Amino acid sequence: MAEMTKVKRNWKATTGYLVGGLAALGVSGLLFKTIADGAITIGISLIPGILGLIFLGMAFGGSGEAACPSCGAPLGGLSTGNNDGVLCEKCHAFAEGKQGTLAPTDPNRVADKPTFGALLPAQYQWPNGCCVCGAPPTHGEKVRTRVQNQGSALALVGVSAASGGAVSGAAGSTTFEVEVPHCGTHNDGAEIAAAGGNRVKIRFRSYPYLRAFCQQNGITPA
Repeated sequence: MAEMTKVKRNWKATTGYLVGGLAALGVSGLLFKTIADGAITIGISLIPGILGLIFLGMAFGGSGEAACPSCGAPLGGLSTGNNDGVLCEKCHAFAEGKQGTLAPTDPNRVADKPTFGALLPAQYQWPNGCCVCGAPPTHGEKVRTRVQNQGSALALVGVSAASGGAVSGAAGSTTFEVEVPHCGTHNDGAEIAAAGGNRVKIRFRSYPYLRAFCQQNGITPA
């Protein structure tokens, strides 16, 4: 199955986000009236307000659902307008679309920014070629992120000559840095970011390179 599907609003989710958002804003207002007196208490009062705005944003922009255009599995948390980099957790294919539609991502697509990702495994190797175009690489471009330490963070990413990875520790956090292969023409082909716990996600602009990275390391997109 590979076809265009239509994104529909999930009214139950919309209502839930609206109620949650308004309630959180109300709590924030109450806290400002009762405890806000100084930087710390003002910060505490702001927290539910920020959550409330996030919930309201989800109500209007993230309450869509559709069938995966590749396998038919249900997908949630979609915009009712435009979507990009939508991953199906069942078939591990990406989808995208405009004006309330969803279609399989072109398997040869190279996005304008890192869009196609997977969790960085403990040990990994890069596929041969530039991470954007596949041409012979001329250099490694460093990308880094910091995660809060939970358990043995240093075991998360294998540091080896093959991977070009580096790990450094600081009080309460660990910084991960990897050098991703690029050719002389391209840059900004990848990024890494904390993904909860001690996990790190790597994203590439190139959909073909992500698939090659996953195949070489025995993992799936995430």
